[in-house]
Amino acid sequence: MKKSDELKKIIDELKDKADKLQQAEQYDDAVKVADELKDAVRDYKVAKAMEEAEATDFIATATPANAKSMISDAVMRNRVFNKLVFGRQLNEEEKAFLNNAGTPGQVEATPAKGGYLVPEEQISQLLELRRAYTQLKGYTNVQIALSNAGKQPTVGAETGTLTAFDELNEIHQGDIDFSQLSYEIADYGDIIPVSNTLLQDTDLNLMGIIGQRFARKAVNTENAQILAKLAAITDSPTAISTYKGITKALNVTLDPAFYANAKIFTNQDGFEWMSELEDAQNRPLLVPDVAAPDTYRFRGKEVVVISNSILETSETGTGTVTRKAPMYIGSMSDFLAFFERKGVEVAVSGEAGFTKNATLIRAIERFDTVVADSAAMKSYQVTL
Repeated sequence: MKKSDELKKIIDELKDKADKLQQAEQYDDAVKVADELKDAVRDYKVAKAMEEAEATDFIATATPANAKSMISDAVMRNRVFNKLVFGRQLNEEEKAFLNNAGTPGQVEATPAKGGYLVPEEQISQLLELRRAYTQLKGYTNVQIALSNAGKQPTVGAETGTLTAFDELNEIHQGDIDFSQLSYEIADYGDIIPVSNTLLQDTDLNLMGIIGQRFARKAVNTENAQILAKLAAITDSPTAISTYKGITKALNVTLDPAFYANAKIFTNQDGFEWMSELEDAQNRPLLVPDVAAPDTYRFRGKEVVVISNSILETSETGTGTVTRKAPMYIGSMSDFLAFFERKGVEVAVSGEAGFTKNATLIRAIERFDTVVADSAAMKSYQVTL
């Protein structure tokens, strides 16, 4: 048996062991197995590269230096990725590129769903596109989920104190309250039709085509799930009419433990209202961040602006309509845990788009949002 085959068997065993430990909530042991898995994957890649080298007849296939392939890494990366997605055979040069260190490397196919996980190098293109939009996910506590469902232990609030004791007296034994965050990963996806004529070019940047449409929808979906958790904080948001209401929210209403990471989340209407706030000397209270001019701060706290189309301003009354903009103040990273199954899966189908001479590309990401500490965020409304 080849060394790479032995290592592949070890990798499969370690994956199975890690999944079982995760399901049994033995997290410390699961982490240790995960470290062993990383080492095994690394050894597997090295063994494959060595086997490829040994199988090559360098003397028989030697070519002059000027005959070296002129294909760039970027083009080759696209070619290899596209062929794997569409199930096409790789030639020897493409196989060598796939197994080289620093290139897409080995990724796991998911036969049950007919998909292919996007390699780390190419998923960076998708992440670059996502940065163009307001991502609330970046403000949460992002956790990598090792399975589709699980629990994460957390420590509850602690308000007790240490006990004074004299020498030879026993120290009082207090209770520790533990809780758990339960998550259940859901699939979110999009179907992107692509012309078959275009797909005949295996060197095209398929991730670029997918990313233009998928990235924004992915951000919108994540934001919607996060905003749904914020909306559930209370049925009656606290009213704010002046800048002093925001100051009180930060200094008094919010627990001091959350003050350092506190931010202000509002929509475009709320941001416009804040931009008109002035102090006694008629100086604006909303000021740009010196280090990041596109970011604004109120009393040193970042203001995150969300589109009105996603975080809507409410309207009540007939005749004279009262408009109220939502505002959330607190530490989002303490409030919400974002569990994600790492990676984006791509799958294709030529049958569904047969009448249009198109291939349908399905892109899927998996995540769940769980409230970790409801006291970390407070809900408000600003009358415009």
